[in-house]
Amino acid sequence: MKTIHSEFKDIEINEPITLAIGNFDGLHLGHQNLIHKTQSYADTKSAVMTFYPHPISVITKTKLPILMDNHDKEKVLEGFNLDYFIIVDFTDNFSKLPAAEFINFLKRIHVKRIVVGRDFKFGHKGLGTVHDLEKHFELVIMDDFLYKNVRVSTTYVKALLDNGNLGLAKSLLNRSYGIHGEVIHGDKVGKLIGYPTANINYKNYYLPKIGVYAVKVKIDDHIYIGCANLGHNPTLNYSTTRRLEVFILDYDGDLYHKEITVFFEYYLRDEIKYDNLEDLLKQINKDVKQTLLLMHK
Repeated sequence: MKTIHSEFKDIEINEPITLAIGNFDGLHLGHQNLIHKTQSYADTKSAVMTFYPHPISVITKTKLPILMDNHDKEKVLEGFNLDYFIIVDFTDNFSKLPAAEFINFLKRIHVKRIVVGRDFKFGHKGLGTVHDLEKHFELVIMDDFLYKNVRVSTTYVKALLDNGNLGLAKSLLNRSYGIHGEVIHGDKVGKLIGYPTANINYKNYYLPKIGVYAVKVKIDDHIYIGCANLGHNPTLNYSTTRRLEVFILDYDGDLYHKEITVFFEYYLRDEIKYDNLEDLLKQINKDVKQTLLLMHK
C-alpha cells in the first residue's frame, strides 16, 4: 500500500482508481464494507481517501476527540492490501473548495469509480452531494451497514465506549479499541507503592468510560498484559484532567518517551476513592489477579 499525505494540489496518481471517500474514524465494519467494495473491481486500483485534521475540527475551530489518528489508520489499512491510502490536508483553504473544484481534483488523480455512503457530502459547506458525483464518475452508493439490526457508525462505537461495553465495540471495530501515545513522566506514586505505571499522553483520542481496565500493551513488536486506570486518581494525587496510567505485568524496562499502544480488553470496575492506602493496595492486587484470569481464560 502506498500512503500519500499532502495538500490536494500536490497529490498525483497516474492510474485509474476506485476510491472510497470519508473520515473513516474508527475504521469500523461499515467503513470496512466500503473498502472491500473498492477492491472488487479488476479494472482499477483500490484507494481510500480521508482528511486531516478532521473536517469538523477545522470548521468549528475545536478539537474533536478521535478514535484513530493517521498512524492507526495506516496500520489497520495495511491489513486490507489496498493500493493507495490518501490523506488530504484539510486546511482552511481546502474547506472552502467548491464542489466543482473537488470533482476536478478527483478527475485529475484518475478516479474512475467512487464508493460512498448514501449521505456523503463534499465541497464548501457540504453543498456537493452524490447526485453531483454521479454526473462525472461511476458511483456506488452503499447501504448502511447493520449489526444486529443497528446501523454501525463512529457515534455508535463512541457510545459503547462511554458505557464500558468493550465487547460490542470490539465486534464493530473487528479489533480491540486502542490508544497510541508517548509515555510521559507522571507523579511516580505507582512506583512508590509497588505498582509502577506508564503514564500515557493520549493526545486527542476518544477516552472510554472512567474506570479500571484489563488491557494489552504493545511495546515495539511485543504484547504485554496490563492493568490500566483511566480517571482522576481520587485516592492519591487527584488530577483535574483524566489520566491514563498502565501497570504492565512482566515488564521492567524504561518506557519514558517511548510510543506504546494500549488496547482496552475488559472493563473491571469504576474508579473509587479509598479511605486509606492499605485498602487501595488490596483493590489493586485484586484488579491484577482478575486481569490475569480474564487474559488467560
